[in-house]
Amino acid sequence: MDEEIKIGLDFGTHQTKICFQITPDEGHGLPEYEFMKFEDLKGETHFFIPSVVQINKDDTLSYGYCDPNNEKEQTDRPKLSQVTPVVIVDIDEEAENLFSKYSTNGIPDEESLTALRTMLEKKVVLDRELYEKDSVLAQTEYEKALETYHHQRNVFRYFKQATFAEYPWKAKYDPKLLCVWYLAYIIFLLEERFDDNFSINFGVPTDDTTFEQKKKLAVQILSSAYYLVEKVYQKDINTFLREKIDTLLEKTTIFDYSDDDKEEYKISVFPEAYASLIGLTSRGKLSEGMSINADIGGGTTDVSFFIINDGIPKIYKYWSIPRGLNYIAEQSGFDYSEGDFMRKAHEDIIEKFNNKKKELVYKLELELLGLLRKYNTGIDKSELNKALNDRILVYNGGGSIYPSIATPIFHFTDVKTVNSDLWTEEIMHDKNKVMKLASILTTSFGLSVSEDDQNVVLCDFNSLFKEHSKERSNEKEEIDKDVC
Repeated sequence: MDEEIKIGLDFGTHQTKICFQITPDEGHGLPEYEFMKFEDLKGETHFFIPSVVQINKDDTLSYGYCDPNNEKEQTDRPKLSQVTPVVIVDIDEEAENLFSKYSTNGIPDEESLTALRTMLEKKVVLDRELYEKDSVLAQTEYEKALETYHHQRNVFRYFKQATFAEYPWKAKYDPKLLCVWYLAYIIFLLEERFDDNFSINFGVPTDDTTFEQKKKLAVQILSSAYYLVEKVYQKDINTFLREKIDTLLEKTTIFDYSDDDKEEYKISVFPEAYASLIGLTSRGKLSEGMSINADIGGGTTDVSFFIINDGIPKIYKYWSIPRGLNYIAEQSGFDYSEGDFMRKAHEDIIEKFNNKKKELVYKLELELLGLLRKYNTGIDKSELNKALNDRILVYNGGGSIYPSIATPIFHFTDVKTVNSDLWTEEIMHDKNKVMKLASILTTSFGLSVSEDDQNVVLCDFNSLFKEHSKERSNEKEEIDKDVC
């Protein structure tokens, strides 16, 4: 019997992960899962491919694992100049040292020491002002040099983030074009394996207010990539890879959204927060009650507030923060792709990043309290805090491996990270290998098991505690951890 093949395509800011759900008997059999493998320049295989496009010396393009020796020449990436920090001194001790060094009689008197202390205190203030001024100047010069570098560069990263999220784009080519070319390359690889007998479930960084807009944008990008593969290059990947960039520009069109294209190319689009969550909840890996999921990727952090009731997840809110590991790296003055992330990342930048998560959760808790009051439940703040106390916070994505980033947030202190327990019951190729990478592969897996993007409906947050309203019951209501 024919197989039903669904592709979970997790197009990430830094790397792309792909999961196949292959179900025999026309989709009625027991599904098997396989993560697509990619070969790097050394012949080693990986379960991800860098989200990178490179212009080569001959003006052709390379995708994914690109040979840096074949890159069209460009300037070196600028580095943030280090400003000498202010030396902290003990004012009293330093005043006595200066007196001893320059005094003629060697006997310190309080009047002289006071004058020296005043002078040293003024010097410290001036040194701090100079340090702050030099730091601002160094940052300004770095940002100007970085802008020039981005415009001249011939290796392109973060084009996905610039297309689907807030990211300042200074490069010479439209990031949507780079998305189309990169995804066309991915589709070529998929069609080499499955011909065109598959559907694609695609994830986008979005919240409840922008999902429909981002869904249409994703269909535009994917259908334009499909058009290149099937209509322009007639499924010939070699001709595509030999094409010069100027000719490729002429042959590429980004089409308007079309329901017909969405249906023809069998494209479904899901919020990344939803996909990372569905891979957990559909397998019964989380206990019931109010929980938060944070998927920390390269370009965005996708957060969802959900409740599991009778084993079924109900998502009441999801947000996409346009900050991820790339934000921490850039604000710390280096490129994430250079590696050695935790050694180079500045503690104050990590704190700013974590504070953004805290802002969301703090606002969420205030909104929950507001709903309890709105429905006159008689449930006060202390009871809400009790219900939220030690609730689950699940981290996944690349950022989940760093303890200083995967931190508790207010009442959500039961921190869990996606681990090898996720797929113990699944029929999965290379199971021992992929289970070690569960935290970064879970979104592509979740996309592969997602059913229909028309069914992605955000539960009505404002009705969350409606059933607890005193107007519906004369009895005092109580809220617990399993409230829905």
